[in-house]
Parts: sequence; C-alpha cells; structure tokens
Amino acid sequence: MIESVPLYPTTIPLAFFVWGPALVMLLYWLVGVWASRQGVARLLESDWNGFTVADVEKLFAAYGDERRARYRHRVLPADVAVAFVYAIVGAVIIAGLSMRGQPWWVAALCGGGWLLGGLCDVAENFAIARLLDTYPKLEAGNVAFASRVTQLKLVLFTLGIIGALVAAYLAFKPLAA
Repeated sequence: MIESVPLYPTTIPLAFFVWGPALVMLLYWLVGVWASRQGVARLLESDWNGFTVADVEKLFAAYGDERRARYRHRVLPADVAVAFVYAIVGAVIIAGLSMRGQPWWVAALCGGGWLLGGLCDVAENFAIARLLDTYPKLEAGNVAFASRVTQLKLVLFTLGIIGALVAAYLAFKPLAA
C-alpha cells in the first residue's frame, strides 16, 4: 500500500511570505502602468466612494470608442489575471499559516482579505466588462453592482496588505524566538 506524503510546514517555504506579497504588489502596479500606456485611466476601479450611472456615462464618453475597446479587451483581462494571482496568494497564506500551527481563524484573517478581494476583483471586472458591452445603454442595477463590488474589493485588498504583513511576522516569529 502506498502511503500519502505528509504536508510539512516546509511545503510552503518561508520565502513565500515575502515574495508572494511582493509579487502581488508588483503585478498590481504593472497593471496600472499597462492601463496608463493604453490611455485608460482606471477611475472606476479605484473609486472608494462608488460611482453612478452619470459618472460611468461621462467617463466612457470621454474614452471614446478606441479607448473603451482597449479597456475591455486589454486592460480588464490583465486585471482579471492579477486578481486571480492575489486570490491564490491569499489562499496560500491561509494554508501556510495553518500548516505552521496558527489557528484557522488567524490564518483566515491574514489571507482572507486577498482571497475574497481577488474574487471581488474578478466580479468587478466582469461587471465593468458588462457595462462596456452595453454602453451607451447603462442599467442602474448593473452600475450599482459594479460600484459596490469595487468598494468591497478596495477594502479587502487593503486588509489583505495588512494581513500579508501580519502573516510574514507570524511565519518568521518562531525563527526570532
């Protein structure tokens, strides 16, 4: 009979707790640079106060057909990829801390921000893609959904940054003791 391989704390190396969050921040910045080079200001995706139908109409009209197409077909797919990366990093933080003996709720608090934030970011990107696809006819419900998911994503991403810092401290703490 073949025995299964046990999961040791070394399955997720300590370096992940530094380089995983560094990768997330680098990719997040690079998507911003990519959007700028495409001539698309990501104003909707960084609006902490939410946005209305009038805000979206004004922004999409200012973009014009070409920049709306670049936003839909170039910037949003890149942002979806980054969202999946930081959701995966959040999940690995949870697993890594759990394997190192932290209670599940501590691990979930540390990695959950990025895990849930990444999923909200994916939902936000699909909602904005829908807005771009239906423009100039925008429905208030679709705009409200995109706005709320954006706000939730921003809060969870910020909490994910704090969680990643705490996770690094907790992962390296036994070495310092």
